[in-house]
Amino acid sequence: MRNIFFFLFFFLSFYVDAQINVMTYNIRNSHAADGVNKWNKRKQSLANVVLKMSPDILSTQEVLENQRKDLIKMLPAYDVFGVGRNNGKHAGEHSAIFYKREKYEIITGGNFWLSETPNLPGSKSWDAAITRICSWVKLKDKQTYDEIYVFNTHFDHRGNIARTKSASLLRYMIDSIADDKPVIVAGDFNFKPDSEGYTEMISENHKINFSDAYSANAPDYTDCGFEVSSKKCSRIDYIFFSKHFIKDSYTLHTDNNGTYYPSDHLTISVALRIKRLKI
Repeated sequence: MRNIFFFLFFFLSFYVDAQINVMTYNIRNSHAADGVNKWNKRKQSLANVVLKMSPDILSTQEVLENQRKDLIKMLPAYDVFGVGRNNGKHAGEHSAIFYKREKYEIITGGNFWLSETPNLPGSKSWDAAITRICSWVKLKDKQTYDEIYVFNTHFDHRGNIARTKSASLLRYMIDSIADDKPVIVAGDFNFKPDSEGYTEMISENHKINFSDAYSANAPDYTDCGFEVSSKKCSRIDYIFFSKHFIKDSYTLHTDNNGTYYPSDHLTISVALRIKRLKI
């Protein structure tokens, strides 16, 4: 009898609904001529937003090497994965993935470029203005032993063809890498929900299909600039999740000091749970 109770306890513990909190944040690169909003003047405010939310996984965009090092210091509970888009080392912007080391063990990871030669560091194609990259990791939850994939990217800001082609490439690479495992895709896609790139991201013509984490009653914007105002913004930052997950919530974070946001993008977060067997 004791053995039966032990088995049931273990079984129920294994299938506990462990929530996964995911955040994506374009932090604005430190080379930009932003005056009062230069990186050194806002980096702690930005880190405070992350620390308050305490996501399990944080996908970031426009991260230069000095910013990556700053975030490592300011977010001590996290490990980080990703390379610079210019050379596959640490030159240029990173689409860096931060994850809580207490919760996750990294199994593997990689990077590919949004181009016709995705394995060539620094490459770009189509009508892209600049080089773009996607970084990904396979993580294992240390408590539940769940394995999930996280893809983090930043699409081109000018090339409409490049954004559509990048979405197709991303979907192909996910199908090739993730093998029908749970997948989260996050980043700054530089497209709106009525675009061809967005349609490709939620297309069901792939092995692994995705839902947009956005909730219909939530504010429909993320790209607002630094100044806190009533101007109309665009929703170009997204978190997509595969059929393996249930979404509990979606949140747009509007933290500010009364005048400025910590970045020219607002950050969004989503709470997910992996679907479990009914017992």
